[in-house]
Amino acid sequence: MIPEWLTTLAAAGSAALVNAASTDVWQAARERFARLLGRGDPDRTEAATRRLDDLRRVVREPGNERELAEARRAWRLRLQDLLEESPDAAEELRSAIAELPPPRPASAAAIRQDNRAYDHGTVNAVVNGDLTVHPARPVGSDG
Repeated sequence: MIPEWLTTLAAAGSAALVNAASTDVWQAARERFARLLGRGDPDRTEAATRRLDDLRRVVREPGNERELAEARRAWRLRLQDLLEESPDAAEELRSAIAELPPPRPASAAAIRQDNRAYDHGTVNAVVNGDLTVHPARPVGSDG
């Protein structure tokens, strides 16, 4: 049974990797994780590189939240397997995570919001921005 801290580390690695797949640091992250997963074996490194390329394709497709969640789960399991087989890889994984940008907040496209006002009511809502409130105009006024 894998210790809880290794499971947490694998989850952090998965989140960081999936996030990095849509950033400018992808090539460096791809190479680093391919080496980490390959553990010096060229065949394993090649297989990891193919999986990482598949991840990049998934991340670049718009509106695929389900596939992204599945990718995070799959990479968490891969990293857990790696840490279970090679506990000494934990420090290298920590180092790889530290070099990646922090996860971004959920995109506006991923946030579904439904705001409604009835009978001349007011709704104020903000997602990642500032709220500006303008004075209410009397009903029936033009301006």
